[in-house]
Amino acid sequence: MRKESKSTSFIKKILGLISLILMVTNSKAQQVTHYFPNGKDKAKTISGQYGGNSGICLFEDGRFLLYGYATSVFGFYVFEKDYLLFYPDEAPLFQLYGRHKPNFTDSTCINLAGFEEGKTYVQFDNDSTHRVFNDKANCFSPPFVHQESKPVQSLKFIVQNQLMEHDSTYQVFQYSNEEKFNDFIAVYNRPQRARQHFSAFLYLAEGNKLAIRLSNYGGERGFLKENQDGSNQEHWHEILTMKKDYDQANYIDPLAIFSNAYYTLFYPDLEQYVLDTVNNRYVSKFASDNEAYFAGNPEQDDRYLNKYIRQNLLLLKDEQFDPSKLSITSLFFSRCEESEKPDHDEYGPQQ
Repeated sequence: MRKESKSTSFIKKILGLISLILMVTNSKAQQVTHYFPNGKDKAKTISGQYGGNSGICLFEDGRFLLYGYATSVFGFYVFEKDYLLFYPDEAPLFQLYGRHKPNFTDSTCINLAGFEEGKTYVQFDNDSTHRVFNDKANCFSPPFVHQESKPVQSLKFIVQNQLMEHDSTYQVFQYSNEEKFNDFIAVYNRPQRARQHFSAFLYLAEGNKLAIRLSNYGGERGFLKENQDGSNQEHWHEILTMKKDYDQANYIDPLAIFSNAYYTLFYPDLEQYVLDTVNNRYVSKFASDNEAYFAGNPEQDDRYLNKYIRQNLLLLKDEQFDPSKLSITSLFFSRCEESEKPDHDEYGPQQ
């Protein structure tokens, strides 16, 4: 067996020493000073805004707001040893709201909102099950309102599971129309990464500034806590007002929603409206105002609002769905080729 030369042995020792130095350096770089508040007011101690254009807000009542581009998620958090555990508010997979539409006794209409976000299907009574959108639908211009030329006694909403890639199982939800409603708004809430549970820890960054590192967003540096003074204090009060409105309105799963004739949703102060019992709608006390403006912007007209009541959906755990037995047509065909305009029929205002 050949012996190593002294020079080779020396080089190996040097390389080993360099590796050890790098390991120690990296471990020190990764070490942070955790911060964990004590006492009954610890939620108050850490409350505030962490981050700028994106980040998280912690509130004194144990609530939080995760925000960023196209993201605004409220929820609650709890203290767990040296960590914080976050539980975002999560809407049901499907939501259904209904009302009686006067002078529409022989038909049923349903606005299908968000159904383009997954492989979704609808069945009316015992008819064939339809895909909501065609395959490779790629251009959407809501609202998507389907009309059945008959009263509907029951509805089924079906979606392919999206928790795991290539999951071929389906969830089926059923609704029995005991109230004989004929006008519906159905919502599909696709599961979002931002609404999954996550964790975080607080630490002291450079200059002893409080920061938070989340398990889902923000990377290794996380988000620094903003100073609540000057313009930041005014912005913080705006955030608190938004939170108050959110909590009072129960945005995530309200008992009722209000829309105009174009299915634009509003959150009205009903003290400013009068119920028109003949047309079953709420009319603003100032309906005569801004007539010219709303004539050119009918989708934003909040003077005449329809109230939809939340309906109960039943998850059919033992229901088997066979996609091979679908109707050959989808409820909507929506595809853009060279034109930017979606290739589907526009739905006009309902009364």
